[in-house]
Amino acid sequence: MDALENKAMTPPRQPSDAPERVARGPRTATPLNLLVVLASVFILVVWLITLQRIAFEREQALAAEMKANASLAIAFEQQVSRALKAAEQVAAFVREQYRLQGRAIDLRRWVEEGVIREEMFTIISVVDEHGDIVSSSRSTGPVNYADREFFTAQRDARIDHLFISQPVFGRVSKRWLIPMSLRIEHADGRFAGVVVMAISPQDVTQFFQQVDLGAQGLLELGGLDGVVRARKIGARSEFGLSGESLAWFQRQKQRRTDDFYDSGHGLDGVARIVSYRSMADYPLMVTVATAYDEEMATTLQRRTTYLLAAVGVSLVVMLFVGVLALMLVRQRAATDALQGSEALFRATFHQAAMGIAHISPEGRILRVNETFSRMLGRPPERLQGGNIFDLSDPEVASAARTFLREQLASDGGALSPEIEKTYRREDGSLLWVCEAVSVVRKRQGHPAFLVLVAQDVTERKRLEARLSHEAQHDALTGLANRVRFRQRLDQALDAVRGQEQLCAVLYIDLDGFKAINDRHGHTAGDCLLQMAARRLEGCVRSSDMVARFGGDEFGILLASLHSRQDCAAVALKVLDVLAQPFDLDGHPARISASVGAALYPLQADNGADLLKQADQAMYVAKHAGKNRFHCAPE
Repeated sequence: MDALENKAMTPPRQPSDAPERVARGPRTATPLNLLVVLASVFILVVWLITLQRIAFEREQALAAEMKANASLAIAFEQQVSRALKAAEQVAAFVREQYRLQGRAIDLRRWVEEGVIREEMFTIISVVDEHGDIVSSSRSTGPVNYADREFFTAQRDARIDHLFISQPVFGRVSKRWLIPMSLRIEHADGRFAGVVVMAISPQDVTQFFQQVDLGAQGLLELGGLDGVVRARKIGARSEFGLSGESLAWFQRQKQRRTDDFYDSGHGLDGVARIVSYRSMADYPLMVTVATAYDEEMATTLQRRTTYLLAAVGVSLVVMLFVGVLALMLVRQRAATDALQGSEALFRATFHQAAMGIAHISPEGRILRVNETFSRMLGRPPERLQGGNIFDLSDPEVASAARTFLREQLASDGGALSPEIEKTYRREDGSLLWVCEAVSVVRKRQGHPAFLVLVAQDVTERKRLEARLSHEAQHDALTGLANRVRFRQRLDQALDAVRGQEQLCAVLYIDLDGFKAINDRHGHTAGDCLLQMAARRLEGCVRSSDMVARFGGDEFGILLASLHSRQDCAAVALKVLDVLAQPFDLDGHPARISASVGAALYPLQADNGADLLKQADQAMYVAKHAGKNRFHCAPE
């Protein structure tokens, strides 16, 4: 087409002998014919460009919306995953306590005292192997769950992970809930019941309130069994429905792409842009969708504008049919397109919400936008010309160099690869970013420069670190909790296994703590527990661990000992420091402790049995008169 245009715009060569030319062939086209040809070519070009532009903008807008929905789907998946893992941790904790306390377990008291603090769970209960409630966080009366899916699934399949049931109408809460259960087993592996907790379907879709999905936007949590656990469309909430006929369920079965356009015939007739993700650890999938007409309204308006403009240009060209008019229109159109492209580049590059940087293949910074400059706390002129790797710590810079080399060596793909890394700001603080990298290549295929798109994820990283710490530590004392203690105990046993060393567990219960708590109040009791925790930490080495199991019970892990006497020495030291008076806001208070001990491999050959032996030894010490130390027999 370019060749045709060039040919059309080139003046015809004047012949040297006109009569001879007439004699040799037909007359040349008249100027009018030439104008008609030029006008026709121009109109054709205008319409080709217009249609191409319409298609391009639609594809770009659709791709951008799919990418945005994919990001929201990832965020929703992470939120649901964190909630389910929190539920599984709470259920595992309750199961462990039920194994230790049996039917004496009191979940209602735990909720009142704040031992179980997860507010999103409507109810949490322990159900025995017959389906009867043993203990619950709410008053239930005689209720049997033997026919419920969450009970039969755990009873019939020996699994050790959280089972998320279909929504049911609660027999206690009288509300529609999504039950989640964890299997309980006897010591010999026989089914002993379940720990069950429930969440409202509306609570699952609270994420809808945090983002703008539009009046017809959709947020859904579905099971791979084809049943919708929770769905929110605009202000309408649904749950318990079959999703087998929906496009995303069908695509998930076929393992097809997770971003697509859906006509909406299988749901409510509303066309949507859909992004879904299958969760890694649970048989669930999350779906985020926005209405096509709402999200593409601006693009459709521009489409009408482009079509009207094309019609107008065509009419103008046909009316004037002149070379000069044609050339002026084309020149102006080219100028406008160039200016629009430049303005679009400036707006996209400098006003983007994410940091963007262009760097050479060697890492030299060619240009940065204002967001990237602001994220690093450095003005653009100081960044330009510098090396991108100098903005990170050495070990991070080394990994980043390797990552960029891999991208330069690869052929590229449909999606830009991402990496999470850190930069050092001007003030020395750490900036976490999720960085996508694209390689811009020359015609020969050689890399010209790289485009880095960085999103600030510092707050998310901080939140992940805080949640990880809270999941393994006691909120009151800052000590490790039982879960972290068990992990560290297993590591310590692996370290000394097969060596001439011992590993010991001290189980400590405070004598007289309840009386002080009743006399001085819970605030004073909490203060005493914190002071006791600090004293216990002073009794051990840096390689050991002190943990709070709950209430006034503590545990100490002595990671590496040479003899039983070393264990006894630490236990006597614990008795001594806890017997010293505590200052409770000017009021002296005295307590004592009952300490039980068990040594590996003398009393047990695994962590669970070692902890159990130490617990039993502590009760022997308490029944013998308190303020005593007792070691489990071999």
